[in-house]
Amino acid sequence: MTLFWGSMILSSIVFGFCTGKISLISNTMVSVGSETLEFVLPLIAVTCFFNGIVEIAFQSGCIAWLEARMRPFLGFLLPDIRHDSETLGYVASNIVINMFGLGSAATPVGLKAIQGMQKHNLDKTVASRSMITFLVLNTGGVTLFPTSIIALRVAHHATDATSFIPFAVIATFSASFIGLIVDRWWNHR
Repeated sequence: MTLFWGSMILSSIVFGFCTGKISLISNTMVSVGSETLEFVLPLIAVTCFFNGIVEIAFQSGCIAWLEARMRPFLGFLLPDIRHDSETLGYVASNIVINMFGLGSAATPVGLKAIQGMQKHNLDKTVASRSMITFLVLNTGGVTLFPTSIIALRVAHHATDATSFIPFAVIATFSASFIGLIVDRWWNHR
C-alpha cells in the first residue's frame, strides 16, 4: 500500500511539473494541513468530551447497572457462554459503550469478549454461534447517542448537530432487530 500511495504522489508531482501547474500542487500541500486540522480538532474535542462522560458513567456505576440489566437477555442470546459471567460482562460492556456511539472505546472490550468466547468454542478454526450473534449485535448495534456522527456534524458546522438522533435510534434498533431475527432463524434452521 505504501508503494501504491508513494507512486500516486510521485506521479502527481511529475504531472504537475510537466503541465506547468506545480504551484497548484504546492498550494494544495500547504492548505491540506490547515483543512485537516480544522476538521480533526472538533472531532477530538467531542470524542474526548463523550469519553469523559462514559468514564463518569463507569465510575458512578451506570454502566454496571446497565450491564446487570442486560445479562439475562444476553444469556438467552448467547447460550454457549451463559454461565461465563466474565465474558458476558465484556459483551454487555461492549454493547453499552456502542450505545453511546464510542466504537473505538468498545473495541478492546469486544476483543476480550471474543477471547472469552473462544475458550468455549469446540472448533477453534470456526466462529462459534455466540461469536456470530455477538458480531450481529456489534454490527447492527443500537446507538442511543451517536457521538462520532455528532462530532462530524459539529465539525462541518451543522445548524442542529443532534436533529438526526431519533432517526439513528430507529435505524440502528431496526438493524439490530432484523439481524437478530435472521441470526435466530439461521441457528434454528
